[in-house]
Amino acid sequence: MLLRLLIATLLVGLASGSSCVDTCSSPSLCNPITKPLAAKETLVFTTLSSADWKSYDWTKITTFTIFSGGDDDAVAEVTCLAHAFGVRVVKGEQFPMDDIYDNDAMKAFIDSKVDEAKRLGLDGLNFDNEGLTGTADILAQRIHEVKVAFKAEFEAPQISFDLSISPKNGQGDGYDFTRMNDDLDFQLPMAYDMCWGAKVATANSPINSDVAGLQQYVDLGVPASNVVLGLPWYGWAYKCTVDSAANSTEPCTVQDYVTDWYGEVAFQWGLDDITAAWNDNGQPPITLDESTQTKFFTYIDSSTSSLMQCWFDDHETLSKKYQIAEEYRGIALWTSDMVRIGGSNYDDMWDALPVRN
Repeated sequence: MLLRLLIATLLVGLASGSSCVDTCSSPSLCNPITKPLAAKETLVFTTLSSADWKSYDWTKITTFTIFSGGDDDAVAEVTCLAHAFGVRVVKGEQFPMDDIYDNDAMKAFIDSKVDEAKRLGLDGLNFDNEGLTGTADILAQRIHEVKVAFKAEFEAPQISFDLSISPKNGQGDGYDFTRMNDDLDFQLPMAYDMCWGAKVATANSPINSDVAGLQQYVDLGVPASNVVLGLPWYGWAYKCTVDSAANSTEPCTVQDYVTDWYGEVAFQWGLDDITAAWNDNGQPPITLDESTQTKFFTYIDSSTSSLMQCWFDDHETLSKKYQIAEEYRGIALWTSDMVRIGGSNYDDMWDALPVRN
């Protein structure tokens, strides 16, 4: 209750504006954070699809990363509140790969990101360029240029990069993990969507694959202290073949598809959506797959008559995966928007997070 009152107080007097100092009731909160980067991270991704962030428990967060959501006023408002709790705010970004070899274009891109960070009170950038090949050297060079540019303007900027959970198997020659480590504050392997293309319903983030992927980064020369494990606050719903049984406690066979696996027979659903499907379809038995530390249930959809199976993580399965990440730099969550305030999952999911601030 006291935390919510403090948040409400901080947000009083916010005005409309195109920069942080125009928007924030306390302009000093627009100054970038200068304290050292967190030794243990809880990075929370958001698309700002709701205003729930105004009531988050900010003592559980070290970095708030905004991906493809919110106008400048909304971003500045987030920065104002987050900085009051000592939480860094960074924006998700991608290198423009069509221009990656063009020095003038890349300088203009980097300069624009520095200017944006200064205007909105941001603390850095989180890059997400996936599936690259043949770009290891130039990408490492551009990351170095970003870090130099931000260090020239900010005392303690944070630059990070989202990457595959399986760097030896999934990212080929597109990334030089050792050179990138020289300039990145941490690398963030995304331990989700490992079920992509599955013919049998399976886990989004199997714990054994999480462990193996983290070790691959260490094997490639990235210190454990520079690796943050990305974990999902969402799961997957699969359309099952008719030979699977309703209420089955076994993984079902996924239906064949015509054009696209994703969107025809497999779907990403936020945890709240999965809970709603469970409630709306008779609350079928939930099975824990011990080998992957993932839960699932099977049901006949009451609106479509399709046989469905949902695989998901909740506060119990994620707690085990959080514990693994404590041996590294910490955790990241994709995304907080998928667990809404007032829903049945909210308290449990936030309570399971470690206190950081």
